[in-house]
Amino acid sequence: MGFSLAAALTILLNTALAWAKDSYAPLNSFMKALTGHHWTTHGLVDLVVFFGLGLVFMKSPWIEKINPARVVPILIGSVVAASLGLGLWYVFF
Repeated sequence: MGFSLAAALTILLNTALAWAKDSYAPLNSFMKALTGHHWTTHGLVDLVVFFGLGLVFMKSPWIEKINPARVVPILIGSVVAASLGLGLWYVFF
């Protein structure tokens, strides 16, 4: 369950990072300089956040208090929000 919540947050971070690097050229350039291409850095950031949050959540005592039936709607909601966010971003900006 911890990695499911980590996935939901990473999906939202992915969208926010795409917005940030598209709207702030120095960030895009910095990310390109780190690995040779900004999308490579973007993917690495996503992986680090996903695994980092997943491990933290798995060791957190509060994770057991979350109803497992709520995890899937949270994950679906993050995917829908991110999809709408990126879609509208690229249509209007």
